[in-house]
Amino acid sequence: MKFKLFALSLLVLVGCGTGRHAQYNKIPQRLELVSIEVGTDVDDEISLSNEILEVFNMPSDGENHYFLSVGHLGFGDEVIQLLFDPLFELFIPLGDNVTEALESLEKLQALFDTDPGTSMQTTGCLAVGVPNDKREPVKVTYRTLLISRMLEFSVEREGYIRAAHLHRSDFNSLVNGVKFYKRLHPRE
Repeated sequence: MKFKLFALSLLVLVGCGTGRHAQYNKIPQRLELVSIEVGTDVDDEISLSNEILEVFNMPSDGENHYFLSVGHLGFGDEVIQLLFDPLFELFIPLGDNVTEALESLEKLQALFDTDPGTSMQTTGCLAVGVPNDKREPVKVTYRTLLISRMLEFSVEREGYIRAAHLHRSDFNSLVNGVKFYKRLHPRE
């Protein structure tokens, strides 16, 4: 009987300590709203060109912060981009609520209705796993290649360009997914 009481007391103490530790946990959360896997082969085999595009919320100190992850960036110039960095992702801040996030995405989507080569400046963050506070200018350019229409997200550094490309259909799917999420969660 004493052993059972001791074991129960020990579990309660450990449980209280764990609960208290969990309250002060500062690991950032990445709460997915919409994600799309692009570059999947027909046979559903994993290839090196697979990317996951995502719109997510990263709450901090009780406030929401929405981001677009355009995936991993290539390295090169305006003509050739080599993908060799599987760690760093480019994050575009979208706003602090779903309405602001949707408005930001629709501004980017409006580039598809302009002439090829049209660009706009925004800010972004090149980081591992989750965005940080180190923002830098990102150039978003509407490009066409044969029958493909895409947005190019590029960061220029010391004479070279790091870029990622999102096809129109994939970007439209992200925007439609956020619209659907907004209908499900109108107060967020």
